[in-house]
Amino acid sequence: MNSSWANFFPYFAGALKLIVLGIGAYFAIKWHFDEERRVREAEGVVFDKPRFIKKLAIRLTLPVLLVILVLLVIYATNWYLD
Repeated sequence: MNSSWANFFPYFAGALKLIVLGIGAYFAIKWHFDEERRVREAEGVVFDKPRFIKKLAIRLTLPVLLVILVLLVIYATNWYLD
């Protein structure tokens, strides 16, 4: 198999696409939660602060999901092209 750029482009483009869409989805969801929090705080509703474990779980979920998606795209594309 020739090792030209055209052979590797689908892997990089697919991985980049998943990463960009994942980050965009994360910020869209975060914005909606922050907006709801802002409206409720304006109404006088008090929120409890999240515990350390919850913060850690939230911060680790996105990178783990992105790595899994990138690996899935790489192996699925490799399986499909072979």
